[in-house]
Order: sequence, then structure tokens, then C-alpha cells
Amino acid sequence: MSFRNLVIDPNRYELLFQESEPVYVYEEGVYGDDRRQEHDKDTGFPVWTVRVTASDSMNREEQALEVRVIARDKPDAGFRELVVMPNLRVQIYSRRNERSVTTRWSADAVAAASASKSKPTAQPAKAAA
Repeated sequence: MSFRNLVIDPNRYELLFQESEPVYVYEEGVYGDDRRQEHDKDTGFPVWTVRVTASDSMNREEQALEVRVIARDKPDAGFRELVVMPNLRVQIYSRRNERSVTTRWSADAVAAASASKSKPTAQPAKAAA
């Protein structure tokens, strides 16, 4: 079973930056610095995993998310700094023989909230289909 992307309401959650790292192409027997970073087929930009804490202060809950972002430069902000992630969305699916549900988060960009009105820290990518 598969669903279309669900777009997350940016007014309900504050997103607090943790860290970012490259997404590597899986190659059998290739480890460490020998790995190649994944690149978007349309833009040619590198793919990054950005870890954020989604904080809902009204309900007093937090959840860690790993969000894929396509950006020319490595997304960066201070630890637990408030960031914005335009078009934050989640793709939810399950496999036929599994009982669990898998989620895959993505966003068009990531920027420090204080700088989001002036200049993003990462270049926005194309919109997902």
C-alpha cells in the first residue's frame, strides 16, 4: 500500500536543527571515504540528510525526524536552532509482507528561521512529484 506525499503544517511544529550529513550511494564493499554522495538526477545537486527535532509545545511532544534535502551546499545551523523547511512532506508506505509502516521525509530546502526572510542556508530544489 502506498500514499501520496502528505504536507506537514508548519504552524503546528517548531523545527530545531540537530545536524546534517551526506546521503551516500550504496555500493557493495565500499566503505568510509570511498563512498560517493548521492546526487539529484534533475538538478545535479547533492542529497543531504538533515536531522531535526519537531517540537509541538502545545501538546508537549517532540519527535526526531530525518529529512532528505537536495542542496548545493551542506545545510547548517546552530544546534537546536529554529529552522524552516519549505514544503516539508512525508511519504508513508508499507510493504506487502510487513506489518510496519515506513516513512520518508523530504523538504525543498532548510534555512535558519532568523535568516529565512533574507537568504536560505541551502539552495531550494525542484518540487517533488
